[in-house]
Amino acid sequence: MRGWLNLRQAAYFIVVAEEGSFTRAAARLHIAQPSLSQQIRALERQLDVDLLERTSRGVRPTAAGRVFLDGARSAVAAAEGAVARARATAGHGGGALHVATVTSLATWVLPRAVARWRPGHPGITLRITEFPDRRTLEAFMAGGEADVGIGPRPASWAGPVRWLGHERFVVVVPAADPRAGRAGVGLAVFADQDWVLYAPDHGLSELVREACAAAGFTPRGVVETRQVDAAARLAAAGLGAALVPEPAVPNDLAANRVDLAEPPLREVVAYARAAFTPAALGFVDLLAALDVGLARPDGAAPT
Repeated sequence: MRGWLNLRQAAYFIVVAEEGSFTRAAARLHIAQPSLSQQIRALERQLDVDLLERTSRGVRPTAAGRVFLDGARSAVAAAEGAVARARATAGHGGGALHVATVTSLATWVLPRAVARWRPGHPGITLRITEFPDRRTLEAFMAGGEADVGIGPRPASWAGPVRWLGHERFVVVVPAADPRAGRAGVGLAVFADQDWVLYAPDHGLSELVREACAAAGFTPRGVVETRQVDAAARLAAAGLGAALVPEPAVPNDLAANRVDLAEPPLREVVAYARAAFTPAALGFVDLLAALDVGLARPDGAAPT
């Protein structure tokens, strides 16, 4: 490698790898797609390796790209932490809070908590890192890259874990479907229906297939997507049924929603590699106290 690593280019590469698309990454970064492509090509030239494999469905990291991705995340996180600590020492801020989570929670659960938390902590820089699946999130947290992880409960975790509630899932169907708008419907009645599924590497793909298997069938997928909102809208447009987190159903699709008799639930927790920092603990306390769309039994207190 010649010269120093450009951290901005590294941060851009992280987003492209996470999104699997230059178009989605450019939208997330609020920059023009040609400019983003130029930055990634410049990074590849500096490293003298191909970081991304271009396919008809988007992009994905090469073997070298996957190795670089891990190091790039650590480097960017370390640099941001160093800046925050330096500013705090100089009296220019109150530190930083880095929250790592999965995409569905970042989109539909965290915004309300962030909006309530932010006014009371103007001196703390908040960073949210999203991952498409729980395993990538857990690996990130195991490396101590963020102050707190918000996501599905890890199968095994040595650090502190705080229960927050459950993501409850509903089915979205076309408006003409006789089950649209009903409640108490069994998932098994959708066995002969076409399905809108998530891409295999999406965090909800496994949940959908396990829920359908528990109901006694394998979903017959006719289209795949990486976006939950797209799954709901494709289903509403007549492509098939889609299983989506309850808070993700847009208001204009409320009539397309089917509440299941025994809905799939995904436990959501806050966790860290070591003790929660004061800022992380305050954020988790607020998240636990607010109605953020997570299902909690009546009277249940987050633990």
